[in-house]
This record gives sequence, C-alpha cells and structure tokens, in this order.
Amino acid sequence: MKKVGAKFEDNSLILDYQRGAEAAQRILKGKLQINMQDVTITTKFSAIDKALAAAQARKAAKGDSSNTVTDIRPSKPKGDKIKLDDASKTAAKMVREEGRKQRQEQLKTQREARRAVKALERVNGKAPHMKKIEKAAAALPVMSVVAQKFFDEITPNLSAEQVTSLALHLQHFNRVKATERALNQKLDIGQRVRITGGPTKYVGMAGTVDRAQRIRCFINIPGFRKPVYLFTSDVELIAEMQATGTEG
Repeated sequence: MKKVGAKFEDNSLILDYQRGAEAAQRILKGKLQINMQDVTITTKFSAIDKALAAAQARKAAKGDSSNTVTDIRPSKPKGDKIKLDDASKTAAKMVREEGRKQRQEQLKTQREARRAVKALERVNGKAPHMKKIEKAAAALPVMSVVAQKFFDEITPNLSAEQVTSLALHLQHFNRVKATERALNQKLDIGQRVRITGGPTKYVGMAGTVDRAQRIRCFINIPGFRKPVYLFTSDVELIAEMQATGTEG
C-alpha cells in the first residue's frame, strides 16, 4: 500500500475503515438507548409507587372519617324479622290452594253454561249466524200498511233470483231519486223535512233543518238531544198547505 499525501491508494482499506467506524457508532448508540430505557422504567416505577402511596393515604383518611361519623351518629337498630313457622307456612299455602280451586270451579261453571246455551241453540235449530240476521232485521225501519201489503204479496210469489233483481232495481231507483233531490232542492234553516235515507233508525222521521250545506245538513228531530248529521239527498221537503184567499 502506497501513501500519497494524506490519502491511501487502496480504496478497499478506506471502505473497511468507514464500516468499522459506523459499527462502533451503532454499538455506542444502542448502549445509550438501553441506558435511557432503564432511566424511563425507573421513573415509571417511582411514579406508580407515589400514586399507590397517595391512594392508601386517602383510603386511610376516609376510614378514619367514617369511623368518626359512626361514633357520632349511630345507626338505628333494625327490627327483628318475623319468621314464620312451618304451621303458618302450611296454613298460607292451604289458603292459596283453596282460592285457586274456587277460581277453577268458577271458570268451569261458566264454560258449562256456555256449552249448555250452544247445545240448546243446536237443538232448536237456530244457527249462531242467525243472531246477526235477527239484529239486522230489528234495525230496519217500520213499513207502512200499504208497503207491507205489497211486500207480503210479492215475496212469496217470486224466486230468490227475482227477489234479488227486484231489490237491486229498488235500490237503483232510490239512488236516482236521492240524486235528483240533492240537485234540485235547496234547504234553508227552519224548513220541515222527512228523512228518507241514512241510518235506519231515523228513516221516516220528520224534523227541521238546523244547518244546511251543499251536500250535507243537520236535522233537529224531536226526542233527540243533538241534531242528526245527514246528506241532503237523505231528506225531502214536506209540502205544507198554505192558506189562500177565495175568489168571490
């Protein structure tokens, strides 16, 4: 190896020297880091010890204060719990069982009564759904003598199909007349009207107009506390006789 000035001619030796210097620096740096970690761990342990000591001191102070309060304000003596003996427990159980048996007997009696009613209906040939038909028939308005006569003459002589067809035609006819009344008549407050549609319990009754709108009205009916709400097509005006003079 030849030395030229302050430099080495062989580059490989220079590289070896640099690598050795870097390795020494890494080792020195690692030792410093290890020392710093030891210092940090030691510091952490000392902080934990201080926190534990402070917590123990607070707990001890709290214990002293609680003891002082207990000495000043003693707690009230609790009453002795009443313990039931075996005989009392047995008696209470018997009372509960007796009440349960009575309820069961009552339910059984109610079920038997319902079954007896159903059995009687079956014997009389009265189907359960006939109750709805009877209820609907009771809500129908009363027909006049003439209407009842026509009804009694027509229905026995027509088949079921013809009765259905007649009922539909009558329903359509009634709808046409109701529409004509709604378009042609004008209701004013105080006018007397007869109810021809709406709820069946009001059909055929007469009353006076309480309020009237374009398609709805309220009718005062004697015997009812509030005005009845109807459509104007459900009422018709009652023609009243007016006194007129006679020609001499």
